[in-house]
Amino acid sequence: MEIRRLKEHDALAFIFPVWWWHLPAMLKGYIDRVWNNGFAYGSNQLHHEHVLWIGLAGVSKEQMKKRNYDESITHLLNVGIADYCGVSNSKVEFSYETLGSISKHYEMLLNQAHLLGLNYAKEQQPLS
Repeated sequence: MEIRRLKEHDALAFIFPVWWWHLPAMLKGYIDRVWNNGFAYGSNQLHHEHVLWIGLAGVSKEQMKKRNYDESITHLLNVGIADYCGVSNSKVEFSYETLGSISKHYEMLLNQAHLLGLNYAKEQQPLS
């Protein structure tokens, strides 16, 4: 079922919590089990042109940058996964302070995610 659904679309978007400066186990397991050799890499690669990764970070932007966690995660997703599987346009965005914040902050994060989705959808449309 998952492979059929992947083949029906030309772009992918993942929204996930950042756990221990990495993907959560469920998303990592999905990639390991579905994006396998012969389908996503090796003799065949994904046909998708774009992938958008939105990481929900419980920490601040400064905490994420402190030890270059943002760069490490971005490199892993853009190069280690997307590029390896043939997706040339991979973009990573982070939403910060997603835990224990006030409702106004969550509204701002939702607006940011909405704008990312709108811009992502516009990037997918063919040029006229």
